[in-house]
Amino acid sequence: MMVRAAAYIRTESSSGLPSLEEQERAVETYAAQRGYELVATYRDIEAPGHLLYHKPALKEAINNIKELEEWEVLVVADPRCVSETPSALHEFVHKLSLYGNRLESPVKSWERLLEEMREYRRSMARKGG
Repeated sequence: MMVRAAAYIRTESSSGLPSLEEQERAVETYAAQRGYELVATYRDIEAPGHLLYHKPALKEAINNIKELEEWEVLVVADPRCVSETPSALHEFVHKLSLYGNRLESPVKSWERLLEEMREYRRSMARKGG
């Protein structure tokens, strides 16, 4: 059975993220190489990179994870497209893992994202925060 995937694209001209076209190409190529069927695309154009919930399209993707379950993999050109703030990115990876979904990128695997999230959570637990 083909894996159903969604694309998430966020641009912000001052952030150093790839352009809209570069992100679309990277996501489409990555999905095609893995045999994923792209069934949805979420775009936050010129959206700030810090907080997860200030991005309408990302909020829609999160709602899909919780409610609609139309896809299982969210593909991004770079994890920084989700958030440039490590704590927010780790929160998102954790949320995906709880729902049985995953985030994938040509520059960082789901396994690496999970490991980084776990390392972050362990370091916060050690710091008491």
